[in-house]
Amino acid sequence: MWISEGSRASRVEKSRAAAARASVFVPRLPSTVYCLLLSAFSLLLSADSLLPTAYSRPPARGLYEVREIKPGVFVWIPEDVLDQDGDPQFSRTGTAGFILTSEGVVVVNTTNTPFHAREILYEIRQRTDLPVRYVLDTDADPDQMLGNEVFVDQSAIIVSSSQAQAAMRRYRDDLVRRLAEDENWRLQGRMRGIHPTLPTQTFDAEMSVRLGGQEIRMRRVMDGSALGEAVVYLPAAKVLFLGHLYANGYFPRLASTDVRRWIEVLRDLESWDADLYVPGHGPPGDKKQLAEFRGYLEWLVNEVQSRLQQGKTLGGIRQEVNPLENHPWSARELGMRAVEDVYQQLAGQKPATPANPPSLPAAPR
Repeated sequence: MWISEGSRASRVEKSRAAAARASVFVPRLPSTVYCLLLSAFSLLLSADSLLPTAYSRPPARGLYEVREIKPGVFVWIPEDVLDQDGDPQFSRTGTAGFILTSEGVVVVNTTNTPFHAREILYEIRQRTDLPVRYVLDTDADPDQMLGNEVFVDQSAIIVSSSQAQAAMRRYRDDLVRRLAEDENWRLQGRMRGIHPTLPTQTFDAEMSVRLGGQEIRMRRVMDGSALGEAVVYLPAAKVLFLGHLYANGYFPRLASTDVRRWIEVLRDLESWDADLYVPGHGPPGDKKQLAEFRGYLEWLVNEVQSRLQQGKTLGGIRQEVNPLENHPWSARELGMRAVEDVYQQLAGQKPATPANPPSLPAAPR
């Protein structure tokens, strides 16, 4: 078919008209309006230039308190908030600490996520530029050690008992299984960017570190325990970091920890030359508060044991023994769970491990 030049020109004009109709309409504004808009934009740019850059702004304050309990000895105390990141089985952030010396920093426990561990590192950097030399893990409780990876970049030596290291390895291996079975990807989403990091140095019974004139001792106190619990002792400052072994104002997680052996260890620790005890959860306490926590465990054992001797079942015991009534503590979901944990231990008559090892020597005068 032939198309004349006139017809072709007519079609071109129609196409141009359609394109013009389809274009975005831009209104014509008075020149004074454009000047006002330009001035406002310039003011915004000027104001932004007066602010520090994003890299120089400190992070938003987290839900925690940092308390200097002795000269150079700090405790990082989180509020009781359940995290939406990290392992949902260990969503309550643990208490941690750090010790400043003239030769570097020692961190005791790293909480339940690297995000909180970075908050601890931020607080350290507000006080010193010296490197973090050591990270001391009191035990394998994930509430206390899942932030270890943050201090790898600091070239810190991460230390725990050999039993705690083995327990951390078991946790890491089990986490791989849990992630593989996570069909809804929820656990994978929560654990994204979190890598359980094992200690690089271990000890069997005890070890000592001297840094900047500060003596720091670690001693394993729970023989045969799956978590490999140890304590960190500062003899000059008379401070004991107890990790999982002590919760101040919180119900503890008993799980498989031998509660009768636990009571014996706490009674021994009360006799040490210390006046402040740093828990795994809550603020530091004194000897009286530590004794009150031990008293709670003793009460729990006695209440369950007496009813077992009467032939009562777990259901009947749970109806009669309610830790929540007399203890207005946080982590209340663990209060009733403790009744079942103690029942399982006592019903099986799991024998307590041998008597405590001798206490550490008194602090130098």
